[in-house]
Amino acid sequence: MKTVEIDPKGRVVIPKDVREQSGISVPGELIVSVEETGRITLQSSEISLKKAQQIGREKLRTWNESRHDEDKLAHKLAREEDNH
Repeated sequence: MKTVEIDPKGRVVIPKDVREQSGISVPGELIVSVEETGRITLQSSEISLKKAQQIGREKLRTWNESRHDEDKLAHKLAREEDNH
């Protein structure tokens, strides 16, 4: 755990070793969340995106259009829209 300072404009400098350990790129974006206890969590948006993409890839491997009538309808409507 480290202590960092907040400047008068509310900016915080995240130490280089912490950025490297957490996969935060500079420049980059962070996801900020605040818990009821006041705890603030910063998360690399790149890491979150990569995790979401991995989950999506895993789900697509087992996804079967024939089992999802709503998805089939959405695909059909999208194709019709593309043809107009």
